[in-house]
Parts: sequence; C-alpha cells; structure tokens
Amino acid sequence: MNDKQLRPTELPIPELATAYVQAGETLFLALHDDIAARVRLAHPEAAYLEVSLHAPGDAELHGIWSAQEPGRATCRLLYDPYDAAEEDWRDGPLDLDELVEDLGRILSHSLLQRWGVVQPHPLYEHRNRRRWVVLPPADRAATVAEIVRRHIPDAELLICRFEVDHGGIAVGFEQLTLSGGKAVSIPCPRCSPETDASPWPHDVSHELAHLLGQLYALPHLRSRYLTPCADCTSDHEGHLWQLVFPYREPDSTEATCS
Repeated sequence: MNDKQLRPTELPIPELATAYVQAGETLFLALHDDIAARVRLAHPEAAYLEVSLHAPGDAELHGIWSAQEPGRATCRLLYDPYDAAEEDWRDGPLDLDELVEDLGRILSHSLLQRWGVVQPHPLYEHRNRRRWVVLPPADRAATVAEIVRRHIPDAELLICRFEVDHGGIAVGFEQLTLSGGKAVSIPCPRCSPETDASPWPHDVSHELAHLLGQLYALPHLRSRYLTPCADCTSDHEGHLWQLVFPYREPDSTEATCS
C-alpha cells in the first residue's frame, strides 16, 4: 500500500463539477426534446408551452401555443387543458399527466434557462407565476444557417469555439467561410467590445449561441452536425468546431437565360 493515501479532497473536483454540469445540460435538453416531440405528435404547429411551477417538480400546463404568424399580434392557442374533456387529455395522443410531470423536472432546474428554452411569459401580468417554454426547431443546424444567411447571404460554413467548465458550455464565434472560399473573421466581443465589425447584432449572437450550445450539448446532434477543426490563432481556451450549412437552392430570380 502506498504511504500516501488518496484523499477525497485530492480528486479533480473542478473536472468532476464540469462533467456534472455538462451531463445535466445534456439530460434536460434531451428531456425537453422528448417533450417537444410528444406535443407535436398531437399539435404539429406547437411552438410554446405556457407553464407555471408552484413548487419544485409541481408544474401546471396552461396552454399549447403556435408561433406568432404574419398579420397576428399574438400567438394562436392550439390547446387549452381547461376546456378539454378529462378523457381527451388522459387517453388522447398527448398524456398530460406524463407531460406535466416531465415539465416539472426540467423547470425545477435553471440549466435550460441559459439556453433560452425557458423564457418569461410574454404578458406582464403573468410574469411572476408563469413561464414560456420554447420548443426547439425541427432542425437546429438548418435554423442556424437560416439566421446567419439573413445577414451574410453567401455564408457556407461557421467555425465556433466551445468552452466547457463548471459553469456550463459557452459559445464563441471565430470565423465564417463564404462561397468561393473567402474567410471572414468574427470579432470577439470580449476582446473588442466597441467594434462595429460584427456580421450581426448582439441579440442575434445570443440566439445563435443558444442553438449552437444545444447542438454541442446533445451528443447525437454534435456527431451529426459539428466537426472538430484545427485551432486558429486565438487567446481563448476551448475547442473549435465547424458547422457546414445545408446546401441552398438558388432563387429563381437569380437564374439567367443562356
């Protein structure tokens, strides 16, 4: 036996804390995706769940809502559990007892709030008691590409940096590759807080970071969409990954006659 015994305090606590937080993010995002899949089996247009949490694990569903549609001031209520017959929500395609139990699990922790999945209620009078649970897009990678191309139409590839520690996963943007192979560096807001050279507004960075962080945190999506790549010259820690955007068919207005 070694003279020096390994004490619990000598274990790599920071590394264990990082692994614990990352596992929690993966677990709750996966549960959130499962909730979304079940809801959309019954209501394909569903985009939001209106939920309140009375105590840890004790959730209540107030409604299932669509996304806001053009020409409408508010979202459309797809399902109101208080207007449904008991057999409808117990024996129908959506088991609300099971759904509410799972919602209580994910709302009892703050992990999902940092990814923009749990948001304040859009109506001020309900903000103290109710939350707006955002269902994920059907294809996060395609949604990232769509958001980026609103600002950089010929973007083909995005390189990101993911830093993982006990606080969770942080996302940074490094570089865009455009059609034709031109590379465009994305200024770091920490290094250049006053720069106006960012390819998109600050709120778009948050929207993209939420989706990209979810892609990284879910192993099956990370292996499908993200590819490790060689590090660029940078003062930041973390690993670089690239996301190749889906091929986009040219608009008919861009076609020319020969």
